[in-house]
Amino acid sequence: MRRVFISFLGTNDYLPCNYEIKGFAPVKNVRFVQEACIARCCEEWTADDRIFICVTDDAEKKNWRDDGHTSNGNGEREPQQGLETRLKALQLAVPVDKITIPAGRSEEEIWDIFAQVFSLLQENDKLYLDITHAFRSLPVLAMVILSYAKAMRNISVSAISYGAIEALGAIPEVKKLPVAERNVPVFDLLPFDRLQDWVTAVDRFTSSGDATRIERLADKDMRSIIKATKGQNADAKTIQKLGQQLKQFSDILATCRSQDISASVAAVKESLERLQNLHILQPFQPVLHKLEPALATFQGEEIADGLAATRWCLGHRLYQQGYTILLETMITFVVNHALGKDGRNQEDRELVNQCNAIIQKGIPELKWNSPAKDGTPITRQMIAWMKPQPDLLQGLRDLSVLRNDLNHAGQKNNPAEPKAIRKKLSRYLEEMEQVVARNSRRS
Repeated sequence: MRRVFISFLGTNDYLPCNYEIKGFAPVKNVRFVQEACIARCCEEWTADDRIFICVTDDAEKKNWRDDGHTSNGNGEREPQQGLETRLKALQLAVPVDKITIPAGRSEEEIWDIFAQVFSLLQENDKLYLDITHAFRSLPVLAMVILSYAKAMRNISVSAISYGAIEALGAIPEVKKLPVAERNVPVFDLLPFDRLQDWVTAVDRFTSSGDATRIERLADKDMRSIIKATKGQNADAKTIQKLGQQLKQFSDILATCRSQDISASVAAVKESLERLQNLHILQPFQPVLHKLEPALATFQGEEIADGLAATRWCLGHRLYQQGYTILLETMITFVVNHALGKDGRNQEDRELVNQCNAIIQKGIPELKWNSPAKDGTPITRQMIAWMKPQPDLLQGLRDLSVLRNDLNHAGQKNNPAEPKAIRKKLSRYLEEMEQVVARNSRRS
């Protein structure tokens, strides 16, 4: 995995300052924040890594090369080392490349900058980005490049540095300070990049039902906090656990594990409740709590949650799972109400479809097959409960036909069209919700 440092060099006559980077000793009396960041972060880098300094023609002349600025009132140039000379003096093993970019005075030039900077990155690079002197649109452009490179090159972002000289006051006032007092904090803006990743991950979950990104982020971001606090940070542990629970929930629906839905949702809701007063990073609160309305329809009861899971599948284009979960939920519902059982016994479940066929075809008792003939009183009891409900009988038949169509990939005569599959699932769900509501009022 290659480590890459990218920075943009501006044109101003930068003041000598002392740059304070969290976790490192200050870098004193240097003009360029890039020198400070590279001296501290890239000291152990090798020839396999890369440092790229992006410069315009003007920036190259004024700050990359030596003696680029007029420093006294007579228009004469005083000796002044440019960034190129300063970086060579560090004698690092990692190569430093100057990348000439346009000034960004037009949309075309901005697109050129985008293409050039993106081309610097390779698959799985570990990026360190400095935006202190990124001019005009470049900070925004840099963030877009990050998102694009994550998706296209699978890069990871290790640091986003910003030397905040304005924290000392206006530049005329800073000039009056002795160098010893020009202590400039270098902010790491990485949490904002992480927040953007979280927003994307949560949006993906609420729109597609896939919690894979949430689980990865929760594990990666919280693991370091848990390690640093020796497991004492409860928020970090809960967020990490929440990621695992959401992934489990999405896997349960994707694989139609209907018996596990209620317990899974309950665990997620419990973790969200614990995060009501999140202390790690306040903007995480509204992002994480966006999950609550997405799960609000799950009530913690098997049949209601089976219907809610079907609606979830319908909304997330998981049609095959939706048909399977709805059909199996209704079979459980019939066993619950017709026999007073929990629906776990396989013979009881097979009996539901068999009784439906007996009713539909008018099959006499003498011609019943197992398991119907093996427990005639139970079979009669189920038939007596099902027979007065033609909408339930028809719904079970229709669901079975469409599920088989999906399970066999449409390899049959007159397979259903995709649009019909979606529309019919919505209709069948509404019909089954009415069946459940009607019988629940009776019980």
